[in-house]
Amino acid sequence: MLFKLSHTPTTLPHEQKEPRGYCSGATVIEIEQDPTLVKDHILWSIFSFHYLNCCCLGFIALWYSIKSRDQKHAKNLTLAREFGLTAKRLNIVTTVLTIITYVVVIAIYAATIITMISHFNQRN
Repeated sequence: MLFKLSHTPTTLPHEQKEPRGYCSGATVIEIEQDPTLVKDHILWSIFSFHYLNCCCLGFIALWYSIKSRDQKHAKNLTLAREFGLTAKRLNIVTTVLTIITYVVVIAIYAATIITMISHFNQRN
């Protein structure tokens, strides 16, 4: 089914004047979104890549952050927001996994030292 659009301009009688502030046509104003509101989390991704990089998730987060920054410069804010959100999620997972790994390693190290000290004290 096809629809035909027709535009019939409305005109006022010649003797009637338009009231003040009256707009006879529609004016559309496009307001661009501020690209600085889209976060790409590039610094967190660089930190995750350099220091935390658990299971290469820091590298993948950095890759998504760079893609987000590229889309932001290309004025594609929807994709930039999606890539930035993915980078944020990957950075969170990387940080949590790394903290868990550090806690487990420190716990094993502390348990080993405590065991060694207790064995040393039992010999003497």
